[in-house]
Amino acid sequence: MRDLILLHGALGASSEFNRLTPLLSSHFNVHTFDFSGHGKNNTDKAFSMDLFAQDLNNFITTRKLDKPQVFGYSMGGYVAYKYAINSGDKLGDIMSLGTKLKWDPLTSKVETAKLNPAKIEEKVPKFAAYLDSLHNNWRKNMEQTVLMMTDLGNGAALDIENFAQIKNKCYIGLGDMDEMVTCAETQAVAQAIPNSEYYLLEKSRHPLVQLDVHTLADKIIAHLK
Repeated sequence: MRDLILLHGALGASSEFNRLTPLLSSHFNVHTFDFSGHGKNNTDKAFSMDLFAQDLNNFITTRKLDKPQVFGYSMGGYVAYKYAINSGDKLGDIMSLGTKLKWDPLTSKVETAKLNPAKIEEKVPKFAAYLDSLHNNWRKNMEQTVLMMTDLGNGAALDIENFAQIKNKCYIGLGDMDEMVTCAETQAVAQAIPNSEYYLLEKSRHPLVQLDVHTLADKIIAHLK
């Protein structure tokens, strides 16, 4: 069986794949890990796509994986594309879902405005409790995520020319009810990457916990097996 790495999203952790992994384990050797500063993987380093791409490289190298397939949810997909630009020969195919691919100052301002730990604890205590169940320090994770998103909006993001350098086969997906990512930005990147396909996941919003994992598993198996 082929190796498959599942990459989690921003504010997320590998434990969020616990419902999905059993549905894939008879088709792939499934691997998960926490990016730096996520889950139980503590770090004092500032969050960046370069840091997370290095996490992915370390994981592949340490386990001596031979061109693993990759599924990246949200930020996880962005990390995979970032890594593939310079190290695509170490990966197999890449599949992403709900990845925010276009960043500018306004986008960063809109997205980071939602990420205030004090307000979340006050207004959405259930979400705060959920984040607390995922991370050793969810407040620090959120604060670092805000800084990273701000950097992306201020010029650290990939542009269309960067995406065009990716040679891996890519499946670039979007939930049809995603409230964070647009169809236009997703299709623009799908058109920029030479060997890519756009797909739509029906009846799906952005949050991973709200996805139908059976439908998602079927898509992953169909594209990456």
